[in-house]
Amino acid sequence: MDSRRPRPSRRLCVALALVAMIVAAALVWRPAATAIHTTAFVAQMLPVPLKVQGWITPEPQRFTSPFLRHDGTPDVAEVYVIPRDRPRAAVLMFLGATRGGYDDAEAVKLGYALARTGFVVMYYWSETLGVESRIDPADVANVVAAFQHLSRQDYVDPGRLGLAGFSVGSSYAMVAAADPRIAADIAFVNSFGGYHDLADLIVQIAAGRALNSTAEVPWEPQELTMEVFDSTLLAEAPSAPRDALLAGADGLGDARRHYGAMPAGFRSDVAAISPSSHLDAWHSGTALRVMHDRGDNIIPVGESRRLVVAFAQRRPDVRVSYTETDIFRHVSPDANAAPWPLLKGTWQTYRHMHRIIRVAR
Repeated sequence: MDSRRPRPSRRLCVALALVAMIVAAALVWRPAATAIHTTAFVAQMLPVPLKVQGWITPEPQRFTSPFLRHDGTPDVAEVYVIPRDRPRAAVLMFLGATRGGYDDAEAVKLGYALARTGFVVMYYWSETLGVESRIDPADVANVVAAFQHLSRQDYVDPGRLGLAGFSVGSSYAMVAAADPRIAADIAFVNSFGGYHDLADLIVQIAAGRALNSTAEVPWEPQELTMEVFDSTLLAEAPSAPRDALLAGADGLGDARRHYGAMPAGFRSDVAAISPSSHLDAWHSGTALRVMHDRGDNIIPVGESRRLVVAFAQRRPDVRVSYTETDIFRHVSPDANAAPWPLLKGTWQTYRHMHRIIRVAR
């Protein structure tokens, strides 16, 4: 008879490692509650079998909150919060190009999980970006309007407010953070998988080449990237440079030449929704937290790398942290991540989120 004990599964090992992280974090960091809530949040969001948030926190409420867009037209945001007798820290998130809107399964999961850490979570979703797959500078102003609406709610602590987003939505959030109407009121901005310069992104998509740091590498954008690219360009009047970009350029240099020939109004709109154009207007008290996956084929990782370098060079007074992982598919956890990358990425995600969740705790 074989007397050897059965070996635990790899995912169980990851789960046990998470338990060890909870204990270690509670012993090392103060307050311990922040470490515990951060670990529970990370475990809830990543593909590991140990889910403990429901054991240590009550169920958040989810409801809609009507507000007025920048042009005065009515809209609704969606809120997740654990009711409490005193105001909470809050974060406004722009969902980006998700088709599911407020009912997107990952968005709902995140809303509940982040609310359990102590935040009021408010989502803003744009039909222009989510349904039409089209980039529109007006959405930045709508993010500002939604943020102002959030700051006025009696269940929100106006001294602890953040902005966040995913993909294109995170770049919109970074641009909105430079708006003088709200810049001084933002404690942090969290960018996950965003772009630094939209003109550079358009050029990379057209060329099928990514500029990661200083190296040019082959890159095949996913279907969602191409939908937004095509819809944004097709909204412009037909022209030789527009058609050349849509057809695909012969390298980055050729794509830049075609982009430079696009109408000035289009290039101005692109600059208006590029974080690279707004770094100088950031408030020095607003911390920037940047996260990106190395294998991202919706927005290449080089965009976040150049964003971090640009802040270091132009705004050294702004606190910036950068996390680069291998366990996401763009901004969604990879359910097939191997055990060691999953464990390493879990720790990286923990450190990233601890900086944010301590605002709520």
